[in-house]
Amino acid sequence: MKTGINVDFIAGKVGMEKAAKYVADAGFKYVDYTPPLKEDNWEAIMKEHLKIIEANGLIVHQTHTPFNRYGSYGDKHTLYIERCMEATAYMGAEFTAVHGDEFDFENMEFSEEAALNYNHNYFAPYVEQSGKMGFKMAFETVFEENSRGRRRYTSNPEELLKLILSFESENAVCCWDFGHANVQFPKTAPEWIEKFGSLIKCTHLHDNAGNDSHQMPTTGDIKWQDTMNALKKAGYNGVMSIEYAHGNVPEIYLPEFLKLTNKITEYLWNL
Repeated sequence: MKTGINVDFIAGKVGMEKAAKYVADAGFKYVDYTPPLKEDNWEAIMKEHLKIIEANGLIVHQTHTPFNRYGSYGDKHTLYIERCMEATAYMGAEFTAVHGDEFDFENMEFSEEAALNYNHNYFAPYVEQSGKMGFKMAFETVFEENSRGRRRYTSNPEELLKLILSFESENAVCCWDFGHANVQFPKTAPEWIEKFGSLIKCTHLHDNAGNDSHQMPTTGDIKWQDTMNALKKAGYNGVMSIEYAHGNVPEIYLPEFLKLTNKITEYLWNL
């Protein structure tokens, strides 16, 4: 089986040289990596990090396209998307994860149809371009958090499926985020995994107890046996990629923590 992890989160704690070594020593082969796209020298940083990643025998499997739901990128959002796409292609990654929840709330009235059209038109050029650049855009399961009272499009899995299918392109696929699915639709997540089927091409693996805490799998309340059975029925054989986002494991314990994470990931796959 193939296991991966978001190495840049760990690098943010201990630096890329240590992070890549710890990840490789723990038994991971693939990494999720996105360079600091806001920095003027992002490209130089990315190339230096890639050298370190590859020197440790690791492969960049996926990146994460920046999302602007919270206004973090302002009018530079498209610039950072383009930078992410350049990085994804340069590193030879197969996928970039995308949140299909963009919307112009200031000038438009929200509806499911309006949001579908907006996101389709917003991302269609990138979906087409990604194929030419050698990777796919993987639209991710998200959850409704009503930020500023605003609905979040694609928090409903039916909306996400409609958006992906609207592109009518093999370059538009799904990144199944297990933790996000557990926040939004825990009881029906296995059913939806089967419905998405072969559209699921990459993953974000983490656990929770109903909030987006990004815990180690098996430490929350996801029903993993049912989940993995559904993933098998969907025919998934790609990378099981851990996505940590919170916490500060003491560095002295980080190597063992990562080894345990990899073992748990293998355990889940063997279910």
